[in-house]
Amino acid sequence: MARTASSAWRLCAALLLVALGVARAGPALVPDSVKPDPKGDGFIVTFTLNVTVAYGAPSCFSRSIVLTSGLFEPAIVINQGDTLRINLINNIPATFPTVSDGISIHYHGLRMSGPAAWLDGVSYIGLCPVAPGSSYEYEFKVNDPPGTYLWHDHAAGFKGDGLEGPLIVLPPRAGPPVMPQPGAAPAWPPAAQPDMWAYDGDHTLFLSDWYHATTSSMLFRLNQPFDSAKVTNDSGAWNWVGNPQAVLINGAGFYGDCSLYPVAGGGPTPPACAPSAFTVAAGRSAQQPWASNNNPGCTHTQVTVQPGKTYRLRLVNAALLVYMSVCFEGHNVTLIAADAVPVAPVSTQCVDVNSGQRIDVLLTADQPAANYWISVAAQYRTGAPAGYAVLNYAAPGVNASTFPATAAPQPVNITPWSADMNAKVVLAPELLVPSSDPKVARYRRPGQASLAPPPTAGKVVFVNLSQPLFSESGQLRWALDNVAMPRTPPCQPLLSSLRKDPKYLTKQAVPASQVNGTGVGPNVLVGTAGKSRTTPVYYEGLSPVPVYPAVGLHIVELAGGAVVDLIVNNNPANSFNGDLRPTVGATRTAMEQHPFHLHGHRFWVLGRGADGNYNASAHAAGLNTANPAYRDTVTIAAGGWAVLRFVADNPGIWPFHCHLLPHIFMGQQLYFVEDIKNLAPPPSKTPKCPSACRYNFAPYTKSWLRAKYGMSGWELPPL
Repeated sequence: MARTASSAWRLCAALLLVALGVARAGPALVPDSVKPDPKGDGFIVTFTLNVTVAYGAPSCFSRSIVLTSGLFEPAIVINQGDTLRINLINNIPATFPTVSDGISIHYHGLRMSGPAAWLDGVSYIGLCPVAPGSSYEYEFKVNDPPGTYLWHDHAAGFKGDGLEGPLIVLPPRAGPPVMPQPGAAPAWPPAAQPDMWAYDGDHTLFLSDWYHATTSSMLFRLNQPFDSAKVTNDSGAWNWVGNPQAVLINGAGFYGDCSLYPVAGGGPTPPACAPSAFTVAAGRSAQQPWASNNNPGCTHTQVTVQPGKTYRLRLVNAALLVYMSVCFEGHNVTLIAADAVPVAPVSTQCVDVNSGQRIDVLLTADQPAANYWISVAAQYRTGAPAGYAVLNYAAPGVNASTFPATAAPQPVNITPWSADMNAKVVLAPELLVPSSDPKVARYRRPGQASLAPPPTAGKVVFVNLSQPLFSESGQLRWALDNVAMPRTPPCQPLLSSLRKDPKYLTKQAVPASQVNGTGVGPNVLVGTAGKSRTTPVYYEGLSPVPVYPAVGLHIVELAGGAVVDLIVNNNPANSFNGDLRPTVGATRTAMEQHPFHLHGHRFWVLGRGADGNYNASAHAAGLNTANPAYRDTVTIAAGGWAVLRFVADNPGIWPFHCHLLPHIFMGQQLYFVEDIKNLAPPPSKTPKCPSACRYNFAPYTKSWLRAKYGMSGWELPPL
């Protein structure tokens, strides 16, 4: 029998995680306890996530950061078949400026089926967020295949301050740990099913773009008027978050490694990078041109390998904004999995990974013993800095605390996959096809016959991306099918409302008679509201696509078992009458890439292009329906398209959204409402819902911010 929580167990678990190699490249949470599951096979693994605010300097610049049980961006490690119990405690001060009413945890990439559909972590879908000073216990069985996933806040934007980390699912274990004698290493039975690949060690590279302002202080300004005619002294003016000031690898890096530009790090050319010291002492760096903080000291991440051995490296892009290319100096790596799905092996020196994506590779330490660069370059964000770590050979004569002798790779020399998607296929993760190894069968979810898609779809959903400017508020938004989607009010979970009244949304759907060419519904100029819905509902099949941009809840209903083709087109910003005052934005025709993530499902990427909108006569014959990539996050190229296929076999409400936090905050999302009649009952206990809650489209005027946070001492936009 496994023992309950004790100091001996916590030591055992900590040693075990190190022995597995999962935590060697970054911190990992130690379970409170591991107990046999009385309801069946597996174990109940309990973690406490005590969320607090502290001052930290992961990039050598001191600011407020969010810690989880005292750790920055820690990993959660679980075995397939175990039950994950998360005790989430919100100890963030109520006075800390934020764009939401609490925190919630999303388990990115996990299917979250059955009762877990209520626990997916998007606030106000299944549960209300956990308010400051409150706690909530999530509990669900992890049936998902072994692989690399991600956990993060999905309520208040705190993921950009550190409330996130890797989520590693290991193969099923055959039995409980054997508690060691004092001073001895813990003994763990072999996995019930070994991994598909043989390797000697396991490292995680958790990648994040890092800003020297708190996330909410930047998000506040995205709701202020973009239209200069709407700007007043009290309203403030729209301000883009800009490029990050650093790229962190396992929570470590130095903003001084690369030249930065004034005003949030933006610039017209790739920066020059010249990292000079593995550990940067306090006071050694020049001050940033737009800030007065001195460098309090920081370091870089080191990945240590033994000569001749092979290692699994789990690359996780948790960025707010930046698409990244990861390169390994002097080494080719073999891609083995993407978004936790085994893929046909491909050898390359650089790997592209977009926000929300995970790529697993094998690296063999087969070069002369030395230190080598691991470089992370930002793509599609000109002027963004690079990040650097060190691949260190543990061998005589190799100094573990120094940078490589070679010059640091420059971002300008690290390019992403090409627009035609052929010249650099190995770097485009959406183009990696599933592995043909027979052992891949163990990576299918229960009841799934194969990793191949159904041959045809019974429903087609078109999604057109644009960036409208609203005349009433002057706000700039992102929209899908001309609908920019706010979250809340009402201040209650949408699943609860639908369970009580299955027609809750259809009764509120905007009818065709009201879509009369002028848009419909308010442009949400209020900050908070209560339990009544004040935004319209655009319900696919009942509400036509608005001719002019509108604000509303964007719903697509799916019948249980339906096979759906999702066709996504990436259009110029001001498409679909997106400039209601043409003199303001008539030239807003820019486009950018978007990593889109679907909750509750994986999808097959039947095809992608960068040549305008999808055209069946030109593109249908080239779609791959035999062995397409199988993902949960896909890049929609600037000015391009993608065709995705999935099966609606998971009752619940599942968001489909851009994984760039500023974009989803500005409305780039919709909800699939799926087979609600077969939804599992809710958990017996839920977080308390507030009587008033905030729109993410709230205007955040200076007077409102001053009244709520002005004397708190925390960071705010200019007031």
